[in-house]
Amino acid sequence: MNWIWIILLGLFIGSCEDYLDRSPDDGLSEDDVYKDYSSLLGFMDRIFQNDDILIFTHGINSYSNAYVTVGNLSDEYASVRDNDPSKFVNAGNWLENAGTRFEIGSKSDGKNFKSAISRAYTGLRIVNRVISGVDQVKSITDDQRRKLLGQAHFLRAYFYFEIIKRYGGMPIFDQLWGASDDFDFPRKTYQESNAWMQTDLDKAIEYLPISWPDEEHGRPDRVSAMALKAMTQLYAASPLMQNDLNSIENKGYGKEMAAEAARSAQKAINAIESHEYYRLMNHDEYRSIQLMPNSNQFAQPEYLWFLRWHHGNWSAFVRAQWLTQPYDNKTGAEGTPYNAPTQNAVDMYERKGADGNYYPITDPRSGYDAVKTTNPYSDRDPRFTNNILVPGEQWGKNLQGVPYYLTTYSGGYSENFISTNQFTRGSQQTGYMCKKFIWPEASVPLFGEAGFQLYRLVAVYIRVSQVYLDMAEASYEATGDPDAVVTGCTMSARQALNKIRVRAGIGELPDGVDFREAYRRERGVELMFEGHRWYDIRRWMIAEDLFKGEYPIMGVKATPINHSYTADQLKVEKACTYKLTDFTYEYVPVRTAVRTFNKRNYWYPLPMDEVAALDNLQQNPGW
Repeated sequence: MNWIWIILLGLFIGSCEDYLDRSPDDGLSEDDVYKDYSSLLGFMDRIFQNDDILIFTHGINSYSNAYVTVGNLSDEYASVRDNDPSKFVNAGNWLENAGTRFEIGSKSDGKNFKSAISRAYTGLRIVNRVISGVDQVKSITDDQRRKLLGQAHFLRAYFYFEIIKRYGGMPIFDQLWGASDDFDFPRKTYQESNAWMQTDLDKAIEYLPISWPDEEHGRPDRVSAMALKAMTQLYAASPLMQNDLNSIENKGYGKEMAAEAARSAQKAINAIESHEYYRLMNHDEYRSIQLMPNSNQFAQPEYLWFLRWHHGNWSAFVRAQWLTQPYDNKTGAEGTPYNAPTQNAVDMYERKGADGNYYPITDPRSGYDAVKTTNPYSDRDPRFTNNILVPGEQWGKNLQGVPYYLTTYSGGYSENFISTNQFTRGSQQTGYMCKKFIWPEASVPLFGEAGFQLYRLVAVYIRVSQVYLDMAEASYEATGDPDAVVTGCTMSARQALNKIRVRAGIGELPDGVDFREAYRRERGVELMFEGHRWYDIRRWMIAEDLFKGEYPIMGVKATPINHSYTADQLKVEKACTYKLTDFTYEYVPVRTAVRTFNKRNYWYPLPMDEVAALDNLQQNPGW
């Protein structure tokens, strides 16, 4: 039979020639694909070979993102670039030319621009072919069959999750359809979709090995599947996912599903703690969780599900995502613009009080108000200095050993450069730079091109700390008590949360702190800039509150004092070598960082032409 290897024709009916004819087979016949174990494995392994299907989260131009990430959609980053694609999403009207738009688009417009959703559909087509045809492979051992099916079921669950966490419940994508088949299937609710997805994850857990040989590390294994199961169940327990296809209301958590998520997280934690490789890395190793020496290393013990592939054009990504002058020698669209951490993100970091405990800065015991305008970064959570650079901070040295300092302060060289460059002059700095994914030598002007090759980053989708955070949230929302233990578990929500807090160096959660706010703040800090926050604030249904008001995104205006330099001297590049230690701080709205978010924005819209073409493809509420 002449099969078209698709998931759901209706989702691409408006662009048949452009999409349907681009099957992942590349002209391969069934005999080619199912020849033997190696051929079918190679067919599926195209998923891991580069960033064509799995998203390289630090990349640029890979899914119409052009230098931004989903952090620019949440309250983590403000884009210092006049025409970036996140601003379309931030404006809220997602139906206007949405087909190939960054993050919310459903289609691919060619080789270079593949939306997250179109990538997921491509992945589903591949793994459905593996699952449906594995028994056609001759001379395959039972062990080989289990490894193929284990990975395929894991990947089918993962790609399906990538779709439903954006759209809500969708039809069940569990088979291959012929050209004459009826594709007009009704959508399922999120809970129905999740129930089917869990069957895939149960099969993945059953079939996958507990670990792979070193040369194959990076394939999903049993622990990866256990962690993904806990994560997907936590999403299914979340307030947004309690809605059917006709409503968007905050109905609170699904307590039974939260309890299931807690049990799954406990099993994953038990597997991690008994594993020969996986572990929660130590406090002293924290900086290296993300940064690895650029040698043969491609993973850390904390990575449970990640893309092993590493892009060769690494310096372009670092420059475009996180660097500006003087650390970049480019003045074009890749050089001057960057993604700036917001004051909203900075405010998530707790501060040590007089009693030695760490408290949210809104808690009087933190002592923050007394230093807010003079020394706001003192005694903060150590992860703050790991993740964020502040005005006046020393960062990097030139080849002569002269220290350089951040000039993102009011009247500084960086602020002046941004305000005059053609790609950024309509944007506003926040005062901060991201430190989490960069290193001082990553600077052509200061260290040369070789500096970019000292470290590497890979795309990490789930790491060990997230499993503990999933456990904390699931257990608390199942019981309403941070010290209760869900039936079938051995760890309470507080114990799980404290595991991450103690590792971070801020100690156990003190008394008198709201636990829901605590686990959400901890999740925001620990996983900051890693691609979780945008989906978290939607599933928690708090985005409307976060983005209320005309200018919800904030920055800092740091004004240098007690120095002898003139205003003109601070505007030039030489100012980067001036050590300024005293500032006053004012917190100001970032007026160019728009966030329009209404109730309907909790779910992405299905493309209007596709909804019109299919009777059973129901649009999401409000669209």
